[in-house]
Amino acid sequence: MNGFAVLCDDLTGSSVQSILLKDRGVPVRQIIRLSGSPPSPPGEGEALVINCDTRRRSREEAEKIFREILGSFPPDIGIAKRIDTTLRGHLGSETEAILKTRPGAVATVVPAYPSSGRTTVGGYHLLNGSLLERTEVARDPLWPISTSYVPSYFKGLLVARMHMECVKRSEEEVIVELRKLLSEGARVVVADAMTESDIEKLASASFASKEDIIPVDPGPFTAALLSRHLSRRSPGTVLAVIGSTSEKTRKQIAWLDGKIPSEEFVFSPSETTEKAASRLREFLTSLDRTVSFLLLRPDPRVEKGSEERTARTLAFLGKEALTVLGGHVRGILLSGGDTAAMFFEAAGATALLPETEIQPLMMGGKILDGAFAGLKTVTKGGLVGEEDAIYKAALWLRLAPEATRP
Repeated sequence: MNGFAVLCDDLTGSSVQSILLKDRGVPVRQIIRLSGSPPSPPGEGEALVINCDTRRRSREEAEKIFREILGSFPPDIGIAKRIDTTLRGHLGSETEAILKTRPGAVATVVPAYPSSGRTTVGGYHLLNGSLLERTEVARDPLWPISTSYVPSYFKGLLVARMHMECVKRSEEEVIVELRKLLSEGARVVVADAMTESDIEKLASASFASKEDIIPVDPGPFTAALLSRHLSRRSPGTVLAVIGSTSEKTRKQIAWLDGKIPSEEFVFSPSETTEKAASRLREFLTSLDRTVSFLLLRPDPRVEKGSEERTARTLAFLGKEALTVLGGHVRGILLSGGDTAAMFFEAAGATALLPETEIQPLMMGGKILDGAFAGLKTVTKGGLVGEEDAIYKAALWLRLAPEATRP
């Protein structure tokens, strides 16, 4: 797809969607109000987020607005639909209006928004663990919700379900199941999801399936899928020098899989610094310069008593990688207190300019002196951060304004 249009039924929803896409590195243009004629299509690689303002209108008016917008866009523009987190609005009719213009497409409905307490299990949408009809949403004066069963909102369309039992399996198995459901004629697939990892897996599988998927969700699934379609690779590479071998760090590294094009160099604590550096130089010579994320780390099986030597070797390798790659590196992530301290010592750096706290106890800033003055940097402890901490650090380093380096 050259670009995507995300159709939203109210202004606040369009703002939420825009920020989620921006945070994923997707170029975004937000239309907060339609001015009578359909907006111009999204540009190459762009997401156009449109407040269609249909939630407060009748079903007939909503469908008319959707038809006019959809009819103004060329067929190579992808479509997504942002829905309310509690299923209010013209869910079924607006989705059907989209599918009528895209006969070969399937709407993949992922209503979950785990960070705001919305999950979907067994086809039922839950708010903080309770069925929607058992919460205050049931008493909404404009859109009282009488059922949490998501497939019931798409009457008249052939609906299939992606059960949690499937979602928790491998990405390859999710792809197989998705293709099976489509081969059976499904126009709508309602997917369970309880965690952000579930949503990422569904997005990755949808992208890899090569099918014409129309994401229908409150934001996270659309952001995850469109980031795979549209994110422009920032020129340059984020270098991650990670000394921590904690289970938390391993999970943070695993969370990157499929989200950022990456390469990894692992050295053994038993090999000499000179041998590891020689292998690293050879590795960097053959490295694809379009890679977005380069990870340097020791083998997790660090021998007890070799921690300081391992940290010094890793710091040296980080300095060596920066020297070889030069200005191609957009920024560096240093994880592990000893690793960070020894890297700064090796680089002759004595001062940082703090700029932001990316997550609690994970700081982003700029090196002020030494061999790499001006380089953007993130420091974090090995036991610090959420599961997406390294990913968020990499995004900050890729998207933050590039520093001027001598």
